[in-house]
Amino acid sequence: MSRLTGTFVAIFLISALSGCSREDKADSGASGVAFHRGYVASKNSEWSSAIIHFTKAIELDPTYINAYNHRGFGFSKQEQYLEAIADFNKSIELAPKYADAYYNRGIAYAKQQKLNEAITDFTKTIELDPGHADAYINRGDSYKALDKNMEAEADFAKAKELRK
Repeated sequence: MSRLTGTFVAIFLISALSGCSREDKADSGASGVAFHRGYVASKNSEWSSAIIHFTKAIELDPTYINAYNHRGFGFSKQEQYLEAIADFNKSIELAPKYADAYYNRGIAYAKQQKLNEAITDFTKTIELDPGHADAYINRGDSYKALDKNMEAEADFAKAKELRK
């Protein structure tokens, strides 16, 4: 790998992992390269390929929190929600304060119409990241689907306020 490519991979991984707990790490080794390939595939909506690369990253480093989260997102895009939730659960197990894993799991629950579980995860996302406007919107959508219109409107208003 050229020095320039290695530097790009290192910078990319550091930015991709921002917001993760201290347990997650930027890895310029083989697991980092596999993660990067998965990330590139996901940016091109090549979900099967992305999942293969994220799986390789996880095989090389079973504590690679962001690889579990990204693979879970890939599974969600393929409507494989049970697999997605398992990966988000692992991210949360490894990094209990990783707001994006709760948010992504909430989306997977909502897609399955498990709205109470989705609300719980969106609430945890907001607890960990009070400025997460999308969590308010999705929690509001879940409340609305449950005919909890007052709660929904409060969440929509908060999301609007956050997006100003």
